[in-house]
Amino acid sequence: MFELAPLKLPENLDHLIDFCIAMDDQIRERRHPRDRPRRVLPPLPSLPRHTSTSGNPEHAKTDLPVVEPMQIGKTGISEAERAHRREKGLCFYCAGADHFRLQCPQRPRANRGESGKSGQRTANTQVIGSLYASFVDSEKKKSRILLPISLTWEGVHLKTEAFLDSGASGNFMDKYFAAKHLLPLVLKEKPLMVEAIDGKPLSCPHITHDTVDVCMKTGVLHHETIRFQIIESPSCPVVLGFPWLTEHNPVIDWVQRDIKCWGPNCQSNCLGRVNVIGSLNVATAPPLSTEVPECYLALKEVFSKARTEVLPPHRPYDCAIDLLPGTMPPRGHVYPLSQKENDIMEEYIRENLERGFIRRSSSPAGAGFFFVSKKEGDLRPCIDYRGLNRITITELFDRLKGARIYTKLDLRGAYNLVRVKKGDEWKTAFNTRSGHYEYLVMPFGLCNAPAVFQ
Repeated sequence: MFELAPLKLPENLDHLIDFCIAMDDQIRERRHPRDRPRRVLPPLPSLPRHTSTSGNPEHAKTDLPVVEPMQIGKTGISEAERAHRREKGLCFYCAGADHFRLQCPQRPRANRGESGKSGQRTANTQVIGSLYASFVDSEKKKSRILLPISLTWEGVHLKTEAFLDSGASGNFMDKYFAAKHLLPLVLKEKPLMVEAIDGKPLSCPHITHDTVDVCMKTGVLHHETIRFQIIESPSCPVVLGFPWLTEHNPVIDWVQRDIKCWGPNCQSNCLGRVNVIGSLNVATAPPLSTEVPECYLALKEVFSKARTEVLPPHRPYDCAIDLLPGTMPPRGHVYPLSQKENDIMEEYIRENLERGFIRRSSSPAGAGFFFVSKKEGDLRPCIDYRGLNRITITELFDRLKGARIYTKLDLRGAYNLVRVKKGDEWKTAFNTRSGHYEYLVMPFGLCNAPAVFQ
């Protein structure tokens, strides 16, 4: 038996997570000790050999550089070399790039205790969560929230998209993306360690540079000044992490993957004010009067809606239907109607029976009943009086002869204000599924109806 971890209960969830990660790392190391690649130490610098012509061994020793004794895990470098590596961001152990001495792969494993136990985060550790998890599977791009943004610095304008990642502990930008667009960078005073959500360091575990302050525009009115930390994230060039979400507290529509509104802090700091360049005063018109002027009171009865819904009396200009001698109106067939048309026909017949405009008929004639569509999409009832019109004596030109004044007024009820001449009602008969009817008022479709109306 061997002890993987001290038997001390974790105090909270973070300690439990670190505890589990540490145990998992130790189990993996013990199960696969042979799978770990051997670490190759850097070759020692070759020292120049000097041969002595005098054969004096003392003289030969003075030609060799004096090397200070090295401690295990230490490198003997001069102060000038140390300053050079610090300026260039190089490792103090092997002079390699993209890592520092604490994470140097060529250091002996026993000396890595300075960086802390596995799974324990220091105060200078930046955690990246779902960002690096999404790098593994490119299909997860569909589930991301990509926010269109506009970046401005030193007269340069750049439009791109930012990935909203609540699991990231900072705002990040890909170093290759920054280099491509020539975005100036500044060196951090103290490098930050970056790790994945499971506590393991990444291929480039340190953040050494930031961008300069850039103006970021989100939407139409949201402006802010922001600084990004430089990391390697080729699939997400710009990442807005948890600090940004906390600062602005946006309301996110997770279905539409968009920001609906901003937090209270943005109302006073980030949302730009609209400059008013002018104003327009709109005067409200007084309400229209419903009273009829006195000069038109005599015509009030003419425009009455109630008069159009009752059967008018017979007048001298009633619509007469004079047939050619020896002719008889034909009897047409019943047109097939849809269910909608049949319902409208039943309503039309009921209303006109109540008003007295039609009545049941026993006439031998009977025209067909059907509908045509109006421009507004409604249905207009029509009677097929083509057979009747062929045997009717036309009076259009006779009625208009000598007339000088014509009206274009669209009267309410129109033809229903004119009665059919008494005794000619049977000639207007029409057939429907529900029965046989005839008109008492002038219907549409008669050849002499326009002349009578004028």
